[in-house]
Amino acid sequence: MEIIGWLYQYYNEEPKDKAFRKAKYTASDIPAVTQLFTPDWIVKYLVENSLGRYWIDILHTRDDKRSEKEIAAGFGWRYFMPAAAQSPSVQEQLASINGALSGKSLQEITFLDPAMGSGHILIYAFDVFMALYQSEGYGAREAAHAIVEHNLFGLDIDTRAFQLAYFAVMMKVRQFDRRALERAIQPHLYDVPQTSIDENTFNSLAAGFSSAKAGKPLQLLHEEIQQFNSGDLLGSLIKPTAPADVLSDLAQYLHPRNGQQTQLTLGTASSDVGKLERMLYVHQVLANRYSVVVTNPPYMGSRRMPAILSKYVGREYPDSKSDLFSAFIELSSELVSKAGYYSLVTQHSWMFLSSYASLRAKMQKALLVNMAHLGTHAFEEIGGEVVQSTAFVMKNAIIHDYVGTYERLVNAPSQGAKETAFLEMVVNPQQEGVYRTNQANFEKIPGSPIAYWASQNLIRDFENGTPLGDIVDPRQGLATADNNRFLRQWFEVRLDTIKFDAHSIGESISSRKKWFPYNKGGSFRKWYGNYDYVVNWKDDGAEIKHFSFPNGKQRSVVRNPDFYFREAITWSLITSGGFSIRYREPGSIHDVSGMSAFSSSHETLIRLLGVLNSPVGEYCFKMLNPTINLQVGNVVSFPVLSEVVTSNQQDSRINNSIRLAKVDWNSFEGAWGFGCLMLLVHIAEHNRNWTVEAAFNQWKQEAQDRFDQLKKNEEELNRIFIDLYGLRDELSSEESDKEVSVRKADLPRDMRSFMSYFIGVTFGRYSIDTPGLAFAGGDWDADKYKTYIPNKDNVVILTDEDYFGDERDVMYRFREFLTETFGKEHLHENLAFIASGLGKAGDTPEDQIRSYLYNDFYKDHVSVYQRRPIYWELSSGRQGGFKALMYLHRYDEDTIAMIRTSYLHDLQAAYEKRHANLDTFIAQEANTREKNKMIKERDHIAKQLSELVKYDVLLQHVANMHIAIDLDDGVVVNHAKVQADSKILTPIK
Repeated sequence: MEIIGWLYQYYNEEPKDKAFRKAKYTASDIPAVTQLFTPDWIVKYLVENSLGRYWIDILHTRDDKRSEKEIAAGFGWRYFMPAAAQSPSVQEQLASINGALSGKSLQEITFLDPAMGSGHILIYAFDVFMALYQSEGYGAREAAHAIVEHNLFGLDIDTRAFQLAYFAVMMKVRQFDRRALERAIQPHLYDVPQTSIDENTFNSLAAGFSSAKAGKPLQLLHEEIQQFNSGDLLGSLIKPTAPADVLSDLAQYLHPRNGQQTQLTLGTASSDVGKLERMLYVHQVLANRYSVVVTNPPYMGSRRMPAILSKYVGREYPDSKSDLFSAFIELSSELVSKAGYYSLVTQHSWMFLSSYASLRAKMQKALLVNMAHLGTHAFEEIGGEVVQSTAFVMKNAIIHDYVGTYERLVNAPSQGAKETAFLEMVVNPQQEGVYRTNQANFEKIPGSPIAYWASQNLIRDFENGTPLGDIVDPRQGLATADNNRFLRQWFEVRLDTIKFDAHSIGESISSRKKWFPYNKGGSFRKWYGNYDYVVNWKDDGAEIKHFSFPNGKQRSVVRNPDFYFREAITWSLITSGGFSIRYREPGSIHDVSGMSAFSSSHETLIRLLGVLNSPVGEYCFKMLNPTINLQVGNVVSFPVLSEVVTSNQQDSRINNSIRLAKVDWNSFEGAWGFGCLMLLVHIAEHNRNWTVEAAFNQWKQEAQDRFDQLKKNEEELNRIFIDLYGLRDELSSEESDKEVSVRKADLPRDMRSFMSYFIGVTFGRYSIDTPGLAFAGGDWDADKYKTYIPNKDNVVILTDEDYFGDERDVMYRFREFLTETFGKEHLHENLAFIASGLGKAGDTPEDQIRSYLYNDFYKDHVSVYQRRPIYWELSSGRQGGFKALMYLHRYDEDTIAMIRTSYLHDLQAAYEKRHANLDTFIAQEANTREKNKMIKERDHIAKQLSELVKYDVLLQHVANMHIAIDLDDGVVVNHAKVQADSKILTPIK
């Protein structure tokens, strides 16, 4: 069975890959994109804890005194988890409900898989039924026939899957009856047909019905046939509407009794007759109610559904319309009989997301008996952290105080590890990871998430606390509808076009600035930071507000503009790295990913910041919504105890944490608050006669002190809030180093930052004499540069050797820079220390530093600047014949021509001279080893020369075009524009 299932899944891999690239699926895509083979152990869990439990309920009505565990062990059900101990009142209610099962025979137990695929679940159900029949004294052959005739039912949308399931079931029967294929055995397995009955054909069909059935009954038949006309899309979700007597007449036409044809006429092809026959079978399956329903349903979000399917699900399954899997949960609950069970494995989002709140409320009307919460990697073929699964068993009964059992397997790292962990829990249900709780507790938490691991203390916190949304205003912000058009990294545009200090909409309107800070969320970082973006809000966002569809409807969504530019606490929509929240100073517009909460009270904001950055915040949010998308609706539900906002005892620690995080954020050049490289902060104190190693060690100690202080702050705040919320037994106040957001010193990273700062100073972006940015567009001010003068031209040449011997060589300039900052006395010592940090090969420290600049600097720069580099590399190709950097903010339409004529041609002449000299040296050299070394160098230079000559042609082509750029267009657009299709710049990867 497993072989058949896996083969079919991999048969669908190619069409699945093609379908996944579409915005919306078609009917033909659905089988491929929704087919997922269920791991064997999950199948056994689903069947044993539903069908097995149903049989145990029947046995207990027969006064069988054995416990669930004893009965399960007798059948060898390894994946059966006994139910939790119940109160006498609940036991009494269960006995009353299960009383309806008294006297029920095995032939009366019906088992349905409405999305059977290749039949994996049905086959294991067959095995379980066989054991049950044999325990009742049946012979194997008799039991096999009875199972197919009475017990098993299955549907699928995919004909090929149906055929495989049919084959698999028949092979199971043949296992016990070698002549099974010769007998008239007909499993109740069907593929849902797509009928093609148009209006004319239906009218012809309807003409034969008696007048008594011509009104509402016939209309209902018409509605059902219309549903089956889209059977390839709707599948088992079709809801039967036609009454039994009308269908009986239709069946009599299709299968006349005693050769007597009724007066119905049907002018249609025989294939349509066959589809109508199958429709009758499928109708009957969907009209029945089953003792047990078990399935692994298809997964498909509403955005990817074909229009017909989306509209139908929205109308017929409004509480579960967000995904097909949730619609199948609702379908299963409707197909199961009283006191029966339904069991599914699905994505776990229905347990938490607000879009499934109505579905959860509906499911509260049944008993959640057991759940194996699987998390990620439950299916080996699904990687990543997005798809998280759960398997669960529901009983169609209502008992308010019923205690369900939950196995938390989310931390087990693989499919096999989850199975092992579950089996250990079955053996020892008292171990960690097994939770037993009354599902009525879920209603005490806003949104009623299936937060089975919530302790009584935390539930008390939710009951006693004030929802965060009642204290502050959490708001979503601007959705531009085209971030590539309206957003920039702050360092892309001219600095003097950014308004950093707006405090209100009025200031933005009166300002002539174009760009305003934009809060887009960002990666995990507590307290302060992620100031990366700016947005075009010129003239109060006029361009964004007039950004429309062709029909004139505005595309952008300007949410909550009254809250723009106000101070806030902010978190990221995507929380895959863990929840973190930051203080955001006044002056920013926030968007939907940079979710923010506002208050007129600064103290309230920072106090909430403190508790939300503690483990209490993460713990609650993982309970409210453990997906990676933390919505505003989840955050507003956080329970705020009164002491959090009324006490000022923690204000100093919280403010200190914000300050430490801000200092750290501004210590690196990616921040607009960057003032000076951390290694140069103290050079004046040493009269610029110091070692880089000593400067690094001082920075290292300062960074460590900052790190230690922030960690101490956080652990103290953690302790206070954990105690306040009564969660000492569940949470630890200790903070791991990776959770502390400020950075420690790191020699390789900091030496790369040193080289980046040197390049910036050489271009004039920074100045040793001026804190912060010295030039980022606008008017050049030579008075800012006294100690170290930037390159006259907007170019830094990178070579693998010194071909110039003057200021055109990058290492010449670097020695000059080091001399001016750390003194001539320590030059060689400093070169050696920097080289050791960069970790490149070379005969001397200068060779090693040159190698880094020549081979690695640009890759690092592109990474640090998030694929929006401000220094662009011109590169002739693989041989490295010509490499140079130019600074975006100093670029003009004559830059390329200047680089070509003043630098490329000079380098070409230097190559030619070196090549000629090597020819002379080779002719005179007697030592074979030295001679071969020089030959190798000469040949390499020859290749570089050849490459450079070809590159010169490209550069001339671009230079002659005198291409102008607009910094407002951003790096990506301008980088491509300067290329002029000639590929003169290194690609941004």
